[in-house]
Amino acid sequence: MKFNRKGELGFPEAIMAAMIVTLVLTMYMGLFALNAADDGGGTDVHINHRIFGDLTLENGEISGDIEMRLVTEMERHGFKGISFMCEVPGELGFADKNLVVGSMNGNLNSERFIFLLGSADGRTVPAVIEVVVCV
Repeated sequence: MKFNRKGELGFPEAIMAAMIVTLVLTMYMGLFALNAADDGGGTDVHINHRIFGDLTLENGEISGDIEMRLVTEMERHGFKGISFMCEVPGELGFADKNLVVGSMNGNLNSERFIFLLGSADGRTVPAVIEVVVCV
């Protein structure tokens, strides 16, 4: 940076200094946010959503045999247990489906998502599925 005889910076040098300060502060805040977001908690557990593809809505209940698929997922990933809950929100008259496979004693990780279920009358109805995994 060049100072003139009065000790003042020129306009381009002042703009460059402001840009450098802005970039350094942006990098600092980015690294701070990245470190703050990494809490070092448990590992992320993801269940393959395709195993729920056989669920359907029939006669006022959620039907489909997924117990063996849950056991397979549990054995494949080395989980102690898996808890499965599926509900159709609203007043549509469908009973909830709950399954627990294995033991649920230990660290628990959960995932909740919306899954589209086909019904016997041809409709597609959204359902909320919650899977809790014991590792």
